[in-house]
Amino acid sequence: MTVSEIIRRAIAMSEQDGEITFDELNTLCGSDRQPEDIEDIFCALRDAGIQLVEQRG
Repeated sequence: MTVSEIIRRAIAMSEQDGEITFDELNTLCGSDRQPEDIEDIFCALRDAGIQLVEQRG
């Protein structure tokens, strides 16, 4: 999955409450991401107003 696809899916997953958990994001990213990819994903989520949280609720 490309970085763009991960960002798109993460935004879709967080539409209802504006949050995505670390576990959800880790599942989307997989284990083969470079640090630059993770930084790009975090920046895109922040720019979209999405909070990264330990757990929902």
